[in-house]
Amino acid sequence: MISFIVTTYNLEDWLLRRCLESIVTQGFSRDAYEIIVVDDESTISPKNLIDEFAERANIVLYIQKHARQGAARNLALQHAKGKWIQFIDGDDYLFPGILPPLLKLAQDNELDLLTYGFREVADDSEIALTAPPKRNISNTPPLDGNNCQPSTVNYPLDVTSGDTYMLHHNLFGSCCTLLFRLSLCESESFGAPLRFTENIYIEDEEFITKLVWRARRMASTDAIAYAYYQRHGSTVHNCNREHTDELFSNYFVVLKRLIDFEKEIVTQPHEGLTRKIRFFAIDILRRSLREPDWKERWYQSAMQLLGMDLYPIPPANYSWKYRLFRTLSTYSPGRHILRWAELKRL
Repeated sequence: MISFIVTTYNLEDWLLRRCLESIVTQGFSRDAYEIIVVDDESTISPKNLIDEFAERANIVLYIQKHARQGAARNLALQHAKGKWIQFIDGDDYLFPGILPPLLKLAQDNELDLLTYGFREVADDSEIALTAPPKRNISNTPPLDGNNCQPSTVNYPLDVTSGDTYMLHHNLFGSCCTLLFRLSLCESESFGAPLRFTENIYIEDEEFITKLVWRARRMASTDAIAYAYYQRHGSTVHNCNREHTDELFSNYFVVLKRLIDFEKEIVTQPHEGLTRKIRFFAIDILRRSLREPDWKERWYQSAMQLLGMDLYPIPPANYSWKYRLFRTLSTYSPGRHILRWAELKRL
């Protein structure tokens, strides 16, 4: 069985309906999956909508006192009955018929975790393909379209450990493009069960990193399975100063927790984890370059990274881009070049 975990908070009815419809129509038999919906104390409960879907699927609704998405996902993990977990944000959805072949792919290769591609779906119905292979921008596919057929799932897979994977790849900062075994979170060989840090933003960063590191057999496919809806007013588009300050504070909370985790597993393979931590430090600096007060933001971030031995960026031969950023970030003209480059990317 696979458990689909859906989190929602004050979503419009049509968004959550689209999400649930995309799960129910994947092609699984009713007893092969469950849907766990956790509502983070929305103003209007989605209970009536959930009741509609109860006639077609094994679906349950939990309502928690407002505690953000990490807490909602943790609650769902406590109740999940499936051997496999698939997270979905309530305003996103799955492309038609793609999860059954992905699950079969993971099972046939005895994987702990499979990562796959996604498309960003914007308010204006434009799509940018952000997972390989890159393609031209096109119109949003309808929910009942044939944009992601099982034939897009590639064989054979390059199976590796999670730490080795992180040594050569960057991780996308959302847990929704991962299909993984629940046992990966619960295994006693890793100590305490893996859960999300609660009451912070970007809780995915820490969870994904630790989850991938735990995987002894993981792989990646370029199949595009997930529609990532980018709406105005969402967390990632909220740009007021107070929110930005909280985000940067949370970045360092997560970074500190990952550094502490690295120290805990010093006797186990963790080169990939080290690379992830260093690239996360670069991500923080890059984010500071995009802010209106970027000079102040950079200085504050650099000083905090200095105290963590992550600034100047540690020398490593990961890639030419890593080496270039490291070089340019150490002097003022270089930082102006990096600032220009970041703004060009927006």
